[in-house]
Amino acid sequence: MNTTLDNIQKIRISDADNTLSNRSYTPLSPSQNNIAQNIDGLFFRVKKQTIPKMIFGAGFTLIELMITLSVLCLLLVVAVPSFRTMILNNRLNANSESLVNALSYARSTALYQAMNVVVCPFGAANSTACGANWNSGWIVVTQPAAGVGTLLKSQQASPTDPLLTSNVASVVFDSHGIATTQSNFKLCDDRGGAFARSVEVLATGFVQSGNTPGQAVWDNSALTCP
Repeated sequence: MNTTLDNIQKIRISDADNTLSNRSYTPLSPSQNNIAQNIDGLFFRVKKQTIPKMIFGAGFTLIELMITLSVLCLLLVVAVPSFRTMILNNRLNANSESLVNALSYARSTALYQAMNVVVCPFGAANSTACGANWNSGWIVVTQPAAGVGTLLKSQQASPTDPLLTSNVASVVFDSHGIATTQSNFKLCDDRGGAFARSVEVLATGFVQSGNTPGQAVWDNSALTCP
């Protein structure tokens, strides 16, 4: 029985071989060979090729640019007036402090040197002669009983400085530091009395400045500017 099965399998294998050997294959033409080779090469190149990284340029779109410009304009509208107010306030405070320092220095010098010391409007550079307008600046000069006075300090006003006015032509401190008269000063800019500063010299010689803009330190009244 086993011998018969083996013989049958051998016959089937022989028939299959004969069938394959009897098949005919049409060879590829040269052009078909070239196409096949090109396809194989193309497939190989595509498979091996790596996709390059895309480089995106940094920049603004039109919408982003318009939003940025709008925000910038808004900041300028809000910031510029506030910045100007800050500059003007600082200028008023600086000039007020400078005047207070000059008056206090004149008083202490009068006490130390036991002679009269005068604070008066600026006249000319390096001159001990008083001017006629406080708005031109101020000088501090000694007033000895005999001889010529000495220029101790001077400050000439600049065109951007606040307007300085007073109810006196000069302030004189005697050898005891006493002022010959009570003196009031106002410093104004183009914003008017609401932002003005005030300085007072009491008859005792004490110098003080107002803490509240627009309010006179000598009687707490509202300041007015020319």
